[in-house]
Amino acid sequence: MNNEYYHVFNRGVDKRTIYESTVDMYYFFTRLATLNTTDNSTSSKDKRKNIKAEIVLDEGDKLVGIVSYCLLPNHFHLLLKQHKAEGVSKFMQRIGTSYTKFFNEKYHRTGCLFQGKFKANHITGDLGLPTLSSYVNLNYYHHKINPKSNLVKSSIFEYLNTELGEKICDSEEIEKVLSEVGGLKYYKEYSKNASIAFAKNKSITLNDEKFEF
Repeated sequence: MNNEYYHVFNRGVDKRTIYESTVDMYYFFTRLATLNTTDNSTSSKDKRKNIKAEIVLDEGDKLVGIVSYCLLPNHFHLLLKQHKAEGVSKFMQRIGTSYTKFFNEKYHRTGCLFQGKFKANHITGDLGLPTLSSYVNLNYYHHKINPKSNLVKSSIFEYLNTELGEKICDSEEIEKVLSEVGGLKYYKEYSKNASIAFAKNKSITLNDEKFEF
């Protein structure tokens, strides 16, 4: 549904690694921005195909707003706001197809890379954005993955305004999250506590099926 929020996640098939290098992770990261468009013309497709090492934006409208993200060695989490009809589905299909093709060509493999279709939970009123953004932003912490020695990329640094590279989150959404908890100063402490509380349930239930990490 438009203007609604979704927690989207998936992992590598058989829990395999989906990023073998920083180049791989950066390719996936740039595609989160580049493929987020209603412009699917041939000229735009060609431009995106030829430019792989940087973020290239089209003139079309965004399919989704990126609220937060966390990319880990064998899975990822995204918090998205849908802007266009079926925007989340279209966006994630493009991401999955584009990255799988890139990965398979680079590592001379065939077949699926991700464990089936992406999983998505519709965010309802009983679970606020500050809580889920905290869980997504600090997901590496729950898996005890040190971001200094492992392949990790999280939007927590966009929230803390310490990100030195490209920023892909919707700045208005970040401000909305921060304002709900009283600002950046309070989000720092809130995010730690909220993320831990949310993660006490070690699995996420989706349509009566548990997706465990």
